[in-house]
Amino acid sequence: MFGFLKKKRKSLIGLDIGSNVVKILRLDVSGDRPLVTHFAMSDLPPEAIVDGEVMDRELVIQAIQECADKAEIPNEPVASAVAGRAVIVKKIVMDQMSEEDAREAIYWEAEQHVPFDIDDITLDFEILNEDIGADQMELLLVAAKKDMILSHADLIRDAGFTPLVIDVASFANQNAWEFASGEAVQLPEIDEADLAAEPSDEMDEFLGEEEADGAEEETAAAEEEGEFVALLDVGGGVTNVHIVKDGVPYFTRDLPIGVAQFSEEFQKQLGLTYESAQSVSRGHIDDVDEQLVEDIVRTVGAEIYQGLEPSLSYLKTSGETDGIDRIVLSGGGAHLPGLCNYLAESYDIPADISDPLSILDYDPDLFVGTDSEELSPLLTVAVGLALREGVQS
Repeated sequence: MFGFLKKKRKSLIGLDIGSNVVKILRLDVSGDRPLVTHFAMSDLPPEAIVDGEVMDRELVIQAIQECADKAEIPNEPVASAVAGRAVIVKKIVMDQMSEEDAREAIYWEAEQHVPFDIDDITLDFEILNEDIGADQMELLLVAAKKDMILSHADLIRDAGFTPLVIDVASFANQNAWEFASGEAVQLPEIDEADLAAEPSDEMDEFLGEEEADGAEEETAAAEEEGEFVALLDVGGGVTNVHIVKDGVPYFTRDLPIGVAQFSEEFQKQLGLTYESAQSVSRGHIDDVDEQLVEDIVRTVGAEIYQGLEPSLSYLKTSGETDGIDRIVLSGGGAHLPGLCNYLAESYDIPADISDPLSILDYDPDLFVGTDSEELSPLLTVAVGLALREGVQS
């Protein structure tokens, strides 16, 4: 079910199961700044997860266990995340009513917006604006297929961990970015603390009453100056587009393009091995034709640009905004040579690379053998998951 942790913790483990890499990271949030106490990551074979679907559970479980062993992670609950077509995040409008009445009516309303059988989903909502005129209000609806959530939780259990939270990956990305920006607002997540029991169709609230009031006040105060930010998580085979303003998601979708497509072109046009192409995708271009690499990135990156356009057209048509104000890249493709500059030039707006490690304390020895600046955007979702307890109302 969606909701917040009922008990404040001093630490939390973020487990990000990506298409190519499993990342695990533990944060101690009891001090002034979150402290990374444990970290490791393990590569996944290409056939383990395809198009976001787990094809070989044993390979994924082995990668999680390998991560845990390398990091010497303590036996504590973990927060993980789901993504893909089975997760729906959407702003909707419905008749004005109390939150209690809305909780009864939301299932009927969701049938018009969610392309799944209503009995097969877990959902929740947050009232964003209680009065938008014409006796209507605006809500954020979040839904996910129950079988996907349960399967993800079982995967984590089979790897030897207890899933405390199953979040939405785009929310974890947003959580890390907003924490780094000093604009942290708690977001909905799927609370799996009671998954051992029969799942309930009754959903917990997104925010406690005081937290919700605080979020509304913060959003109202920032209304005039807030930016529309496109958070682009460039993963192994998928790029997640998550457009937000003042802590509110306005649009979320997945584009069927990721590092794999760039690497394939590097192999073809530069005559590289798979490993060398992967290295180039991480920004290591000393031994290749730099101009050709950037040309390839711009050509393939145009698919991200074109895929982003329908999202912006939707926002323009709905009257939400005329465009985005900033782009933030994260994920394994954040350092693709020239991609950040290409998108900035295409939209004539600032574009940044996510750097969640900049807001954390850590012993550099935790990342021995890796460049923390190169690694940082890859850890955005894991950090966002582990920061859940670091964000206080």
